[in-house]
Amino acid sequence: TAAQVQNYLQNQSVMFFASAAARDASAPLTAALTEGMFCYLADTNITAYYNGSAWIPLFQNQVLTSPKEQAAISASAVAATTNIDVSTASVQITTGAPAANFTLNVRGSASVTLDSLMAVNDSITVTFECLNGAANTFYATAYTIDGNPVTPKWLGGTAPVAGFASSANVYMLQIRKTAAATFTCIASLSQFA
Repeated sequence: TAAQVQNYLQNQSVMFFASAAARDASAPLTAALTEGMFCYLADTNITAYYNGSAWIPLFQNQVLTSPKEQAAISASAVAATTNIDVSTASVQITTGAPAANFTLNVRGSASVTLDSLMAVNDSITVTFECLNGAANTFYATAYTIDGNPVTPKWLGGTAPVAGFASSANVYMLQIRKTAAATFTCIASLSQFA
């Protein structure tokens, strides 16, 4: 029946509207408005839910408390170009020691650019950890985003000139998109032993 279609499909979908004004002018929606409904507004790229008396944007001015992140752990040696695929995990841990200096490349995935995942003024923080052996001070000597070089600004004002032997070497990169395919990066390298 029409009522079943409305209740089982329409009321349980994320409805698409060009704007809040278009949503609020929809007579069928107004007639069936029920707490728990969702909508997407194309003009502002906002998803909202109806709380029984008003439409509330999701994830706007929300407090993020104790988030957890997915870590990708690999036993392989550090590759000459090591990719951090943020679509999989923004924390990458490699338990195999590097055999030489290497490049860290941050991307969405093998087929998706980080640029396509971020809007201007978005930022993301990634972590890369590798273990150096006793006689090993190899480190990341180049940094790229989607394969394009970027020069990080380093904590303390100076880029590292070596890694730390007999230690976990942890790189933290905070990346901000400032324009299409344009990023700034602040970074640190820390020793954990």
